[in-house]
Amino acid sequence: MKATLTFALPEDQGDFDAALLGRNAITALWEIENHCRAIVKHGDPREDMRELCETIRAMIPPTCLEV
Repeated sequence: MKATLTFALPEDQGDFDAALLGRNAITALWEIENHCRAIVKHGDPREDMRELCETIRAMIPPTCLEV
């Protein structure tokens, strides 16, 4: 299967950049979620850190991590 995206540059430069960097963004979200998961799973002596990690994990849509 092939897909072609067409952008009217320079008007669509922001959308073009987002499409180009999408894989990097997904990878970064996956790494952030994984790090927060480890803190929640293995515990952290600071309750506020665990709560922050749970909040961050809840902000990442599961569909971002399925790729």
